[in-house]
Amino acid sequence: MKKNLFGTLGQLVRGNAVIIILALATVAAGALSFRTIKDINHRLDNQQLPPSAEIEQPPADSAEPQPAQDVQNQAENVPLKPKATAKPKATAAPKAQTDSEEETANSAEGIAVENSEETDKFVLPVDGKIITAFSGDELVYNLTMGDWRTHNGIDIKASKDTAVKACCDGTVKKVYNDGMLGWVVEIETGDFTTRYCGLAQKVFVKQGDIIKQGDSIGLVDEIPLESATDSHLHLEIVKNGNYQNPDEYLKK
Repeated sequence: MKKNLFGTLGQLVRGNAVIIILALATVAAGALSFRTIKDINHRLDNQQLPPSAEIEQPPADSAEPQPAQDVQNQAENVPLKPKATAKPKATAAPKAQTDSEEETANSAEGIAVENSEETDKFVLPVDGKIITAFSGDELVYNLTMGDWRTHNGIDIKASKDTAVKACCDGTVKKVYNDGMLGWVVEIETGDFTTRYCGLAQKVFVKQGDIIKQGDSIGLVDEIPLESATDSHLHLEIVKNGNYQNPDEYLKK
């Protein structure tokens, strides 16, 4: 009977060998894990934290609140109190205006300016009243031609053969006969040219002559362009190529 019992156990052991091995391995693993955990706990229990007195405390001063700072001023390195600025330097006195600059400034302000030096250069070439004024850019009716046109000078009433005097000092630039203006004498003085129109053919001067103000240059005759108007002298003043109003320059 014992033999049968051991035989039966032997067969069971041989048949379940794998299961037994796995069971033993599981038990061994559990024992190993338990031991490992126990060792770890032991080590943790043996470790001691340093006494609370030994923990380094921050300095007492650091606990005090810091005064607020002007971050913007600090960033820009600008002092909170402005420094006294340097006393401004005195500027030079304004430069005196020239006559032309003064004239321009006064004209811009609507002030009528009369240049006495230029006015003194000119006198009336004949004694008489102005019967036709300077028109500038405005068209006026011409009785002789029967049309509208500009009048580039002034007409001074004077009978034929009246002596014509030079308005100013200068040099005779031209003497010529114009089909519309009759005989013409041009006298140049600086930037100005005075043009005497409607003279008799026999003039008293020639090109290149030096003329003094008041010298006789010819006699009043007829102006073809203005023959329908009373006898007169047609006078033009040109400055830098532009017609001027002679009445503004003549000293009466």
